[in-house]
Amino acid sequence: MNIEILQTPQSLESIRDSWKELALTNPFRQPEWLLAWWTHFQSESDELFVVVVRDEEDQLRAIAPWYRNRTTGILRFLGDGKVCTDHLTILIDSRFYDESIPSQIASFLMEQSKRKDGWTSIHFESIDCVDPVMNAFKLAMLQHGCRFHSSTSSNTWQVELPNGWDHFLAGVSKNSRKAFRKRVSDLDQVRVRWVHDHVDLEEFMPVLIELHQKRRTALGDVGCFTDTRFESFLREVAKSLLQQNQLQAFSLWLGQRPIAADIGFRTRDTWLCYQAGIDPEKMDLEPGKLANIYILRNAERFGIQVVDFLRGDEPYKHQLKANPSPAYDMQFSPPGLRGRVRFWGWQLKAKTRELVRQWKRK
Repeated sequence: MNIEILQTPQSLESIRDSWKELALTNPFRQPEWLLAWWTHFQSESDELFVVVVRDEEDQLRAIAPWYRNRTTGILRFLGDGKVCTDHLTILIDSRFYDESIPSQIASFLMEQSKRKDGWTSIHFESIDCVDPVMNAFKLAMLQHGCRFHSSTSSNTWQVELPNGWDHFLAGVSKNSRKAFRKRVSDLDQVRVRWVHDHVDLEEFMPVLIELHQKRRTALGDVGCFTDTRFESFLREVAKSLLQQNQLQAFSLWLGQRPIAADIGFRTRDTWLCYQAGIDPEKMDLEPGKLANIYILRNAERFGIQVVDFLRGDEPYKHQLKANPSPAYDMQFSPPGLRGRVRFWGWQLKAKTRELVRQWKRK
């Protein structure tokens, strides 16, 4: 295997098609998402650090979509931070899966850590605990003498619908079934507007932004759209993924007034529910719950078998009978004194946070 680092957008454009194949239709892993994130969220001290693995025939077999901060030397996944990109991983060609590839990437990284322009630590956010590639990478890094620190992240939550809405409804409790059927009946009061084309998208985005910001303000939060970078990013990826039939966006209207808006994306069989907005003045109608029931009820007609409500342990996900999938943040420091000091610092911060939490409970 030949392993190298790509550090320019032009070099990444040259592998775009192969990259998309490795992503297996998951929008969060595709170049449309991650390179848009790089365009809108990179800082002046950030640089691309995308590790690619090719075979002897120069075919792309794996890609680790990372970036590095030149000031701190910290290595991270593209798409991290406030965008909250879930299910990130090292992408490996499943047709030619070689269990040694994560180990080879780890060995390559250890050599890079010795360079002046190498990395000083690795910080990965919200990695799926059951991800076999990332677990193999973790084991390989430990075998190289790296120190590892983990902290619990929010769960991601999935509702499995392999046999459609009616079969799902039959499997919940009597009380839940009654509540869900009531919301299905309440959906008759509203009109659904789907985003089918770019004209629809241009009309939808202001609705989503307004409702999202209204709801966050009502909760005492600033809302992510106060950051103009986020709005520009989301508009770009929504437009790109709409062209690829991967956008799942709609709004609910009561008369001439929107009461809910939901934007998500799809893989081959999964609906990724990314962001929503609801009218806080219409909470008596429970517009958020109406939108979620609409998604579950209509998943089958879109060929969807799993609805993924993504990161966050909000109560409504449990109420929808979604199953939690644990995730955790991963941090690595290389062998040596500096690595040990950094590792001790992580542990000290973790213990301090736990003491603060215990103090607040008293």
